[in-house]
Amino acid sequence: MKLNAVFPAKDATRWQDTGLQRFEMELKVEEGTYSDMKLDAGIYSYSLAIEHDQGERRVKIKNERLFFETKPLFEFEEGKAQLYHDDFSQGPGEVPFDWTQSGLAALQARPDNQKLTRFRREVSRFVIARPCPTLMVSESKQDDDTLSPCMENFVSWYRHVSQEHQGALVTLFAELKKVLPGFDSFSLKEVGEDTRSLKVFFQRPGEGRKLLTYDFGELSDGQRMLIALYAIVFGLRDEGLHLFLDEPDNYVALREIQPWLTALADSCGEGVEQAVLISHHPEIINYLAASHGRWFERDENGPARVDDKPRAIVEGLTMAETVARGWDK
Repeated sequence: MKLNAVFPAKDATRWQDTGLQRFEMELKVEEGTYSDMKLDAGIYSYSLAIEHDQGERRVKIKNERLFFETKPLFEFEEGKAQLYHDDFSQGPGEVPFDWTQSGLAALQARPDNQKLTRFRREVSRFVIARPCPTLMVSESKQDDDTLSPCMENFVSWYRHVSQEHQGALVTLFAELKKVLPGFDSFSLKEVGEDTRSLKVFFQRPGEGRKLLTYDFGELSDGQRMLIALYAIVFGLRDEGLHLFLDEPDNYVALREIQPWLTALADSCGEGVEQAVLISHHPEIINYLAASHGRWFERDENGPARVDDKPRAIVEGLTMAETVARGWDK
């Protein structure tokens, strides 16, 4: 994907005149084996600087770098890339790269760049989404191994999961039966050439195993939201996902979000590497904020500031009630 499709100029910081956007990330990994090669535990450091030329309506990568324990694996500067081997020795001399897309993403896996390949593999496990069930379509024309930002392609993603991770579906169905009254299962039905539609089966009240069939789009927003949330946690539970979800509590009732939070917390470290939730929901604030919260605050139209605790905690009040009264500031 080209750079201007991911970072359009309209998304540049409004309160600064600079045409430069910078992104930095650190990723800690444990010792493990990848492609039969033992890889050490350590910290990856990744940085990306994007330059916008508003006059020319052009965007390009100014620099892109990846380090492991402060030692270089990849460096890109002004259109040329320097590659490094797993022992951090320099690879081929500076190689010209297209500066309208990530050079790191374009590299092919080789026996001598397993550290770099492992980083890309970890990033591919990031699920970054703001689930919106009203946008989820019921039919799929292809398999998708990645969820779209609003999970519009949930059915296509589930189509991929149902083929590659069939064993997880038993657990997923069992969990959904606990939270969706009468839920039995769902399946993908052929409705055209290469097109599948997600059908959801519920037990008919008082009639044993006789089932009612609904199109996924006929379910309520809350039902579709719960199916999507549980599918994320249990559909790929052993894949080491990194979940970044914006307001997953939307569309669901208070009594419905707590069991999912418990299931998610139990999965962290046991198949889910980490989970980051953005929320204003009182149940999530009370359940997670005190021990695991990060607090974001923005002054007028300036940058957001982050802290690991609120400015004030009021004795005798829940964290959510303190926030609702504005006494956390």
